[in-house]
Amino acid sequence: MRALLLLMLAVLGAGWSAPSRAVTLIEQAQLTLALRGQAPAQAPQPQTVALPYDWDQRQGAVDGEARFAFDIPVADPAAPLALFVPRLGNSFRVLVNGQELARFGAFPPGPYDDASVAPQYFVLPASGSTAPHRVEVVIAAQAARQGGLSPVVVGSKAEVLPLYEDALFWHVSGGRFIAIVSGVLGALSLLVWLRQREPIYLYYGLGELLWSVQTARVLFTHVPLPWPWWGVLPLAAFQAAVPLLCRFALAVVGRDNTRLARLLGLMAWLAPVAAVLGIMVPLLWLMPLWRSLGLLAALAMMVVVVRVALRSAVLEHRVLGVAVVLVVLCGARDVWVMRTSPEAYAMVPWIRFAWVGFAITLAWVIAERMRKDARAMATMNASLEAELAERNAALEASFAREREGEKARGALEERQRLTQDLHDGLGGQLVGLLQMTQQPGTALGDVALHLRDAVDQLKLTVDAMHGCEGDVASALGSVRYRLGPRLQAAGIELHWDVGPLPLMTGWSVRESHQTQMLLFEAFANLMAHAQATRASLGARLVPASTGEIIEIELRDNGRGFDAQAKFAGKGLTNMHTRAAALGGALTVRSKPGETCLRLRLPVPAATAAGK
Repeated sequence: MRALLLLMLAVLGAGWSAPSRAVTLIEQAQLTLALRGQAPAQAPQPQTVALPYDWDQRQGAVDGEARFAFDIPVADPAAPLALFVPRLGNSFRVLVNGQELARFGAFPPGPYDDASVAPQYFVLPASGSTAPHRVEVVIAAQAARQGGLSPVVVGSKAEVLPLYEDALFWHVSGGRFIAIVSGVLGALSLLVWLRQREPIYLYYGLGELLWSVQTARVLFTHVPLPWPWWGVLPLAAFQAAVPLLCRFALAVVGRDNTRLARLLGLMAWLAPVAAVLGIMVPLLWLMPLWRSLGLLAALAMMVVVVRVALRSAVLEHRVLGVAVVLVVLCGARDVWVMRTSPEAYAMVPWIRFAWVGFAITLAWVIAERMRKDARAMATMNASLEAELAERNAALEASFAREREGEKARGALEERQRLTQDLHDGLGGQLVGLLQMTQQPGTALGDVALHLRDAVDQLKLTVDAMHGCEGDVASALGSVRYRLGPRLQAAGIELHWDVGPLPLMTGWSVRESHQTQMLLFEAFANLMAHAQATRASLGARLVPASTGEIIEIELRDNGRGFDAQAKFAGKGLTNMHTRAAALGGALTVRSKPGETCLRLRLPVPAATAAGK
């Protein structure tokens, strides 16, 4: 793959300089100069010069015009000839036998026109004569704008057109491809930098964007900015892009905090100043000096990177080392050719295409870091999962111990509450019975009645302790089971109507016992005082403004009583106290022939949500 890339670069470097042997290469011409500010009498006489003619190298910081004249032999008078000029500008006129064939731009050159960035192709019409064509190429050049004339390729259209198309492809289409790729990669790298804030992405992103600007210069013959600003911008971009990409390479291998890295950063900051001095002053010697300084810094960077790559086992360092060697060697070749080769004026820079090596390196770096991050993340996730499993097991064990403790404490509290109820209720009742038996003349029937009440209370307490917590229907059933025989013995017919009732979330033995004791006292009062023959107990789930409630209603057909007068009595007072302890409300309505006791218990929200 690397050999293939080097072969491709070699073809690019050859460019137009290896035309077919069937074509003619014009490498000399008669030159007549007209320099700006020079009097006509002082103008130099026509002279023979070798092509290429680089205006900046030959004339320095002077504007002017140059007329190049040469003859083209005609082998076939009926066949048109074609001219291929790899580089020509800044503005130009082409005359054949005194007739103007083509023109570009103004004389002197306008601020937006520059033909020197693209190859040119012209077709000479058939002359019908074997006499040579006299061709004159007139250029108008500005200092530091890279004007001039390259050697001219002459031949038939079939021979010359492919050479022109190849040069156009490598000069313009290749430049367009590099500009687009560099712009996209630079923007993506800056987006990554905005998220991760790693310097390597900043250096690479800025370097690629600037390289895109520099490469885009070859795409415009009608430039978007006036001269000299269009000269300053691409030149500054190129001079800043090189040290930025060199610093990117140093950052990848962990050498970003060195003197060389700081020197490259300083060069990137000074690049616009050097471009302004080289173009607008113009100091034409400054650009070769700056290129040489950049080449030395790049060579130093290459040495550092290659040393790290040879010692490192990290694959991305080795990939970067190959890319850096390729780019630096191509840059050195371009500098050498521009300083020594006569073909420098029309060459295609190798570094333009070798620059893609940095893109490959960045892609490799990102892929490797993503792979390493994914592996580290997987290891971290596995470690976290093991740690979470261990902590979860410890928490579950702790929760289990806590639940056992809560159950033990709850059971203890329930026993304490039941003990208190037995002591205050059943215990007090037995003490009263004991005192009653010690009184002379106490009726045995009264003693038996109170004993039955005590036994029923004891049985209901035992039922509450063994019943289902929160099952209101079961609590009501226990009351019916325990008091049913007594009601029947008292001649009271009981009608039972209990519908489906939900389990009360959060209820314990305490709440069930409170409900049973409330109903026990109601039935005890009914049997002792009401003189009723019928009673009914109904329970159902009904909607309310605050949710759902369980409504328990006890009715009888007894003689009734004054509910307000009796409210101060111990029985009703106890029932209201128990209803309040359950969070409910108790209402009593009574008149002769009908007494209604209604207990309303709110259904907990958790119970309603779980239905």
